[in-house]
Amino acid sequence: MTTSKLGSGLASGPMKGMGRLILGLGAVAVAVSMAGCSTVNETSAVAENSSSLSAEQSAVLKAGYAGEAMQKPTETGPKAVKGKNVWVISCGESYQACANLSASFIEASKELGWTSKLVDSKADPSVYSNSINQAVAAKADAIALFSGDCPGIKSSLVGAKQAGIPVVQFTSIDCDDPAFGSEEPLFTGSVNVMGSTKIADYYKKWGAARADYLAALMGGEGKILEVREASQRTHAYSHEGFTERMAQACPKCKIVDVPFTFAQVPNQATQIWASALLQNPDAKAVSVSIDSLMGLGLESAIKQANFKGIIAGGEGLNLDLVRSGAQTTETAISYEMASWGLASTLNRIFAGEDPTKLPTEGGGWVFLDKDHNLPEAGKPWTLPFDYKAIYRKIWNG
Repeated sequence: MTTSKLGSGLASGPMKGMGRLILGLGAVAVAVSMAGCSTVNETSAVAENSSSLSAEQSAVLKAGYAGEAMQKPTETGPKAVKGKNVWVISCGESYQACANLSASFIEASKELGWTSKLVDSKADPSVYSNSINQAVAAKADAIALFSGDCPGIKSSLVGAKQAGIPVVQFTSIDCDDPAFGSEEPLFTGSVNVMGSTKIADYYKKWGAARADYLAALMGGEGKILEVREASQRTHAYSHEGFTERMAQACPKCKIVDVPFTFAQVPNQATQIWASALLQNPDAKAVSVSIDSLMGLGLESAIKQANFKGIIAGGEGLNLDLVRSGAQTTETAISYEMASWGLASTLNRIFAGEDPTKLPTEGGGWVFLDKDHNLPEAGKPWTLPFDYKAIYRKIWNG
């Protein structure tokens, strides 16, 4: 497998702007509104290639459609430590995914008997840091935050640590990450997803799963445009997992690297995507892990180029696009279950558990396309188990 690169003027280091961090979670409201525009072949890509699938590829698809990678939360733990006051700092309530994450955490908080204060960072890093400082001044019992990498809020995290206020997070990279100089970690606890509290590990596994899914549809060879965000560490790890696995799963495939930054969305990024499509008319697939990009210029670029190949998406948020044929696949993950897992993580810390030895809160993904796991219009895809019932049983003792 070979890889080439398109795109210019991109940031090489971690983004400091929270607005650039938010989009990676999949703000998809615009994408849903464009779902009626079909741009891919109506015939299922899986059906087209089914006769050429190897036994290994068929097994990969079967397991993905069955949701075999999806893991339940650990079914034992401490009862609810009630009466806590927890500040929940949203990564931006105007973004659908962020609103879902915070709402799900608050829902779990009510089950635990906590009082929650929701603060909207409005995608502004200064508001984010000030909110942490305000929570410390208000003597909150804990802080839960979403999608804030350690370097951008370092001084505030240090203040919370000095005050003895635990800070737990999801979709953030701590300061001990090699990309940040392997400094002292500052988050008190992170969700254990699929056996690791390092979100980088999860994103790499998810990237590899996306590669397995797409490789099975490629027929053994072809060119793939990998549209990937170049400023966030989480997306860098997803990209690494994708390219490393694709080299193994489809060695005759060629990846054309199409980097962009959230600072370039929508106008400049749309131009980058359109140029990549026009310069590669022989591309067989577009890979994009961030569903929101379809509604923020990518779908327009695809239509402009009259692209009719595979569009392999990511988070499971663009169901209407899959239903209409405007997107081919989703390697769907559950942000809602992750938020309940974050609440469980904090409850374990309140109960005195070692935050470095927390058990898994589950996680994983499900393959989804027009013929598999796609719910009827207006309904979300569902997990193969009731994670809320698991947590309620633990917390209620």
